[in-house]
Amino acid sequence: MYGAKQFIQDYILKKNEQIEWLDTDDSDLLYGYIIKRTPRTYRRLAELWVGIKPLEPTSSPDKSLLDLKLSINKAKPISVDDGTLRHWLAEGWIIRKVTLSDDERTPLTEGYYMGPTLYAYIERERQQKIEQEIATFVQLQEQLSHCAIPDHISASFSHHINHILSLNYEEFEKGDRFQDWTVHKRVIFLKFLIALLKLRETKPMFDFKEIGASYFKKIGGSKVFDRYKDDFLNLLETWLQATPEVIGMISHGRVHSVYFSGNVKGRYANFQAGALHAVTDVALVNEQFQTVDHVLWLVENRAMLTRMTASPTFLKETASIVICLDGHIRSSHHTFTQQISHSPSVEQILIWTDYDESGLSIAYDAYRIVPDDVTVKWIASDGSIFRDYEAYKNWLQHQLSITKREQEEVLGDEKQWKKWINH
Repeated sequence: MYGAKQFIQDYILKKNEQIEWLDTDDSDLLYGYIIKRTPRTYRRLAELWVGIKPLEPTSSPDKSLLDLKLSINKAKPISVDDGTLRHWLAEGWIIRKVTLSDDERTPLTEGYYMGPTLYAYIERERQQKIEQEIATFVQLQEQLSHCAIPDHISASFSHHINHILSLNYEEFEKGDRFQDWTVHKRVIFLKFLIALLKLRETKPMFDFKEIGASYFKKIGGSKVFDRYKDDFLNLLETWLQATPEVIGMISHGRVHSVYFSGNVKGRYANFQAGALHAVTDVALVNEQFQTVDHVLWLVENRAMLTRMTASPTFLKETASIVICLDGHIRSSHHTFTQQISHSPSVEQILIWTDYDESGLSIAYDAYRIVPDDVTVKWIASDGSIFRDYEAYKNWLQHQLSITKREQEEVLGDEKQWKKWINH
């Protein structure tokens, strides 16, 4: 617990300011001047009052005091009765400051800081909250360690789970594996994972709502995860490298589509070149698609897809199929692209994305999906072609130091597209 004078020295005084304490007849309060002293000048800036013996906070402060949201950085005016003000001052909950005019006597403004007692209370509450969060995290790690992961789930998912189990609280709090989520949201996601895996142990197929209901076992439990549903399912897809259906979640209230144009044949559906088509992530769970086309275009944006779809003659003459990645490679894009790119007929793949950091990331992720024994090309904004990812990466990173461009700025035409195919 800070003494009043030390607290003023450490938290209230600004650079080059000093406190000059004065003797008073008040047995409860310290009184002094905030001064600024240089070799040539001495100036009184403000008057200050603080309790002589700040209390160790054994109880919570008044709610009305907490609602004021006082800080140690800036004094703010408050409006309370004199008796309450005197009580808060004497017990060290607040510090009073009266700023003086240039004559060093006339009051200008009156404001209040957080006092040493209030500061100690807030710090104690913060520390207790951290200790509780650490205990909760360790408890959730223990629960997660006893969850069974189905054998058919990708090794990537197990890797992410093992990574969580290896973290300490500080690493969990700051780790980039959860993007920019708050600690609270990260903890809720851990509960989501545990609930999901526990439910999967007893039910091979289930609905999204059942995850929360089975875990919390109370009215409203089925809605606990609703607030973060999309974010949780997106991260789950990333970790699974597949749609949630692969782990048994047959209904989660959303359907993602992959848009394309070209010849595609599956067990249950066939598509012909010359129109814009779509397959859903639900369909991809039980489908195996192939193409008879020779050239696969992987484009980031729908504008490019619709532009090439509007040229059916080009698609047929060049035996091209175009898949739109929609600015983000979801598991459905990954699965469909992997199936099509591994078709025996595919001879080359052209990757065409935006010329920014996100586009570079998508270009790399797309490259990782396609087979190694097929020619892969990257299209640059000046129309040139790269056949090596590292060379393309170095070129684009240099371009990013100059400017960023979108794919739609370089749509080209049929003549240009054929040139890239034949390059």
